[in-house]
Formats: sequence, C-alpha cells, structure tokens
Amino acid sequence: MKIAIIGCGASGMTAAISAIRNGAGSESITIYEACDRPGRKILATGNGRCNLGNECLEKSSFYTSDGNGDEFLSYLIHTFSVDDLKKFFESLGVITCSKNGYMYPRSMQASTVLNALIRECNDAGVCIRYSSPVSDIKRSGKGLILTVGGKEERADRVIVASGFGSGGFLPKGTDVTELLKGLGIHVKKPLPALCGLKTSDKKITAAGVRAAGKVTLFSEDGILGFDEGEIQFTKETVSGIPVFQISRLASVNLSKGKRVYALLDMMTERSYGEIVSVIRRIASMYPERSVLSVLEGILNNKLAMLVLERSQIPAEKKASDLKDVQAEKIVHNIKELRFEITAAEAFEKAQTMCGGVPVGEIDKNCSLKSDENIFITGELLDIDGKCGGYNLYLAWATGLIAGRSAVK
Repeated sequence: MKIAIIGCGASGMTAAISAIRNGAGSESITIYEACDRPGRKILATGNGRCNLGNECLEKSSFYTSDGNGDEFLSYLIHTFSVDDLKKFFESLGVITCSKNGYMYPRSMQASTVLNALIRECNDAGVCIRYSSPVSDIKRSGKGLILTVGGKEERADRVIVASGFGSGGFLPKGTDVTELLKGLGIHVKKPLPALCGLKTSDKKITAAGVRAAGKVTLFSEDGILGFDEGEIQFTKETVSGIPVFQISRLASVNLSKGKRVYALLDMMTERSYGEIVSVIRRIASMYPERSVLSVLEGILNNKLAMLVLERSQIPAEKKASDLKDVQAEKIVHNIKELRFEITAAEAFEKAQTMCGGVPVGEIDKNCSLKSDENIFITGELLDIDGKCGGYNLYLAWATGLIAGRSAVK
C-alpha cells in the first residue's frame, strides 16, 4: 500500500503520523512538498507562537456554504475534541497551554510544533521530498499516477493536504484548483478570508492607528456581519481581528458583484448623545483651542484628523466656533465611520481561504465519495474557521482522520 501525501504542512504531516500509528509501513508513505522546506505556514501562525486550537470548539466558530457542513463539523468535533488535540501534541512531546481559551505550545514558539512534527515523521522513516510539486494526478486501474517533476509515480492512496496557498506559502505557478478539477472534483472558487479589506480611499489618514471599535459589514442586501475588537488602519485597508472575522463575507459578496461597505463605531462605550455632550463640555471649557485639540482628548490624533476630514471641518477651527450641527456631524463620523470596500487583500496576505471542495463530496473519512482512494483535508475543504486556532484545528483533525482512513 503506497500512500502519497501532497503538502508537508500541518495537515500533511499529521496525516503521515496518523497513517504510521495506524499500521502503515514507513516505506509506504511519501510526502511531496512544493517548497524547499516544510511547515512554513506553521511558523507564521499565532504571530510566531502557533495558535494550535481553541478550547471553545463549536460549530459556530466555522463557516461553510455547504448544506452538509454542519453534520460533518459535528462529527469532526465529536471525533477529535479539545482533549484529543492536547493528547496528540503530548504524544509528540509538546505540552500545551491556554491563553484566554487560545491554545499554544507552552514554549510559545511555533518552531516547537514544527520540529516535533518533523522529528516524528523522520523517526518513523517517512520519505519527505522537497521542491517536488505534483502537477497532475490520473486514475489508473485501482490506483493513481502522480506527475512529479515531469516523471510519473504510482500510489494506491492520495491525501491532498496542500491548501490553496493562503499566506503565500505555495510557489508561484502552483495551481491546486486545477489539480483537483483534473480529477473531476468540483471546487468552489477559493477566496481570501481572515484578511484586511481594501477601501476606495486613496490614502487613509489614520494609517498606523490601532483602536478599539466595532465593525459592521453591509451589502445592498443589508447587514452581512459584525465584530468588535482592535481595529487597525493601513494606507489602503481596514484591518485587525474584528475585520478578519468577517472578511470572508466581503470576499463572497464582492465576488458576486455586490457593493460592500463597512461602518466603524470607534467609541462603542458611549452613545451619540453622550459624545456630543462631552465635545460641547470640552469646547466650552477651552473655547480658544482648536477643534482637533478637543477631539484629541477623545480619540487618537490621526483618527481625530480622519473624523474631521470626513466631517469637512477644518482641524484648526476654534472650539468656540463649533456649531451644534457640526458637533453632531463629528459624532456621526465617530460612531459610523464609513468605508466602501473594494476588495479583500490578496490571498498571499490572507490567513486562510474560503471555498474549496464541497463537504458533500467527501465522507466522514475525508475521502471522496466518488473515489475512496483520494482524501481531501484542511484548507482545501469548503470550511473555514474564525481567528483563534480554528483553521489549524481543522488541519490537525482532518489530517488525523485521513491518515488513519488511508491505511484501511
């Protein structure tokens, strides 16, 4: 039994380890990695600390557009729980810890996780071939033929665990979508998720600012979603975790040709009336100061400049000259700072992708219903999780299941 695994990342190495532990001979497993080294994306996760998973493991933490997604997620969470995740890493010699429910290696180093996975594969004798992209897969009798570097190689089972290249960790020219379509597998167009959103502004005045707030995403159909936390601004994007959490909704709607915009509430703890009162009180206390100096006691300086710019009020205007209607306009732009969203950031900057192989096309073993010799895992499935370790959980869980099932 020869098992070919495409991708030496989280899901691919986990699949190899699972296959070995379930009886596969080490000489029967080959991992084909398109890059010149393994697990580059693992090193980048969790800001270099590797957010392994989350102690709050619920279906609501994942998105899927497939009607079969909920059933599969229920099975996945039941089969591979938080405790199972901890035990798996302990079996690799990696102790985990929790920070606000986010799971990390206790060392707080992503390299700890990557090194443990590589050691386990190497100790088991798994063959890992770097700079070896698979360009084609064909069915041949009861087996499969892979084209690697222009040469054909046979396999009995293939586990496709490469991901679509979110984060820019696949070499340019690698097209996993075409590889899957060549096998007759339906693939819902992969789109960037967990990423910043580009705006129509040529340059955002508040670039470089990080501030607490709430972001609500709209399309012509109404509210798409919302989230709250630290919002970040760059020259051309709104970003930060709350934006990441709902960015896939922007990607999907923009791909359908719909207009999308975001409303940012940059002072969630106070109402419109309360903020107006604060501005009026400070202005009356310091009538000779500029309007900008009044707002500097409320907002970050750059953010205050952006609010005044949107309100069409000169920053140097004297506080004593600020009219009530102008104060209300300022508050409107604090509570409803609007950005037209033109695109999601490129997939090279996205933490994951939405879209992929519909869950309805695989069984609970992660093998295709149309071909039990081909397994699909991780990012390639039409399931994507929120920030907080959910996408890595998906990689570990589906890799373990696919590796175990490929041996049967």
